[in-house]
Amino acid sequence: MNALALVIGNANYTLEKDKLINAVNDANDFGLKLLNLGFVVNKITDCTEEIFETEIRRFGTDLKNFDIGLFYFSGHGLQIDGKNYLTSIDTSFADSISAKHSSVPIEEIIDYMQAANPIIKILILDACRNNPLPNIYKGIQGDGLAPIYAPKGTIIAFSTSPGEKAMDYGSGRNSIYTGALLNHIVDVNIPIEDFFKRVRTSVYSLSNGKQTSWEHTSLIGNFCFNSGQLIHSVDLPYKEEHIADENFISNGTKIDEIIVNLRSHDWYKQQSAIYNLARIDKKIIDESLLFLVGRNILQTAIGGEFSANAIMKNLDSWLQDWFTAEDNHILNGILFEIYFNSKGLFRQRNFKNDFIDEIFKLHGNEKFRKAFEFIQKQLAPFREFVFYVPTYPLTTLPIEVEFEFIEYKRDKTDFSYHQLSSVKYQDSELLEPSSEDDFGSISVNYIKFLEIITKELCVPKDKLRLSMKIDPKVIRTIHMPWEMKLTKK
Repeated sequence: MNALALVIGNANYTLEKDKLINAVNDANDFGLKLLNLGFVVNKITDCTEEIFETEIRRFGTDLKNFDIGLFYFSGHGLQIDGKNYLTSIDTSFADSISAKHSSVPIEEIIDYMQAANPIIKILILDACRNNPLPNIYKGIQGDGLAPIYAPKGTIIAFSTSPGEKAMDYGSGRNSIYTGALLNHIVDVNIPIEDFFKRVRTSVYSLSNGKQTSWEHTSLIGNFCFNSGQLIHSVDLPYKEEHIADENFISNGTKIDEIIVNLRSHDWYKQQSAIYNLARIDKKIIDESLLFLVGRNILQTAIGGEFSANAIMKNLDSWLQDWFTAEDNHILNGILFEIYFNSKGLFRQRNFKNDFIDEIFKLHGNEKFRKAFEFIQKQLAPFREFVFYVPTYPLTTLPIEVEFEFIEYKRDKTDFSYHQLSSVKYQDSELLEPSSEDDFGSISVNYIKFLEIITKELCVPKDKLRLSMKIDPKVIRTIHMPWEMKLTKK
């Protein structure tokens, strides 16, 4: 798929009353879906008018080299004098004139896409939130956007019908509309028109009939977001059913049955599988099956089976018998499983990093260099979501941590602790604020804190470089969120 997407999510508007809850989440999550579907994605969040205009122009220029162009926006959209505008976080909502001249006209985006002339042009606008303009400037159309003409080869999708308002919530961390997009976009071989019908049904149902999404289309030809050939990663030399290993079916061979038993979640069957694996003729196992063995060895070890745990604790020596020339396909599978799920899609978070220290010890061993170059290549499209990638030469991850020292009395006794207040990478705050659904905080010592933060960052302990204003030796107790989330903004 030769497709380019510009994804914009604006939530942090200047005035508190204009801020949105989920617009940045919407852009982050939808951008990742498109990435996994093979789009080249440029994602911008909380952009100013200047950045918005710059990115639109760049999109128009770059799009000339692509067959498919997609523009997605989540944020405040306005209808002024029958024309539609998308707002930046510094758009002035003082009155309709200032809003119009500090926003981006949707027609401008359409013009750039028309000039680039890709075969298919898609605009998705989750932009009919509460109208920030004072009531006297809203006009008779209220909160919604106006109907708009779709030029030949274009489909324009709105989160709600003309003149109506869309919800900024309703689907977990996403709006109802974007939540429906995310839910249906991986459906296989669904024409885009039917895809949006599925989205409309979900939106209508989840909003109890209060919101109906709407499209205007003049598309010619067929397009499916997921043609059944998801882009899992780059140039993988393995069979599709071993990349999306949920599709693996045993042919009854010895190695197939070993894999089936490793996947059984039964410790006795898993132990037997590892015993048989040590005695099988390695020459009869092809590269794809070795890759799948590696994935399932890691899964089995994480599940707690003792033999698999022993392998992970002695990984260097155990892998020596599994080389094919200079390649170690089992290690490729282990590394792939950390970052990619059973559908072959990038996990984004909740990586399988329980044995990250044991696995990444091999990074400095020249024998395993090709495996780490392999995973580096697979992670290249997803660098925005990964804090640490095993590169050559070997590098470390610099993180700045801040604590607030808290003192209090209880029953005439003095107590104190250090409250985690900031986690930064390259001067960007990573620590997500706790939501109302969180269960408060936990108290840990410094050693446990290091374990938690290395797991969240998916970085081995010896590659993490923490900087802080205080000596760790004086820290007795750290209070931190129960489910700490660290995210690149």
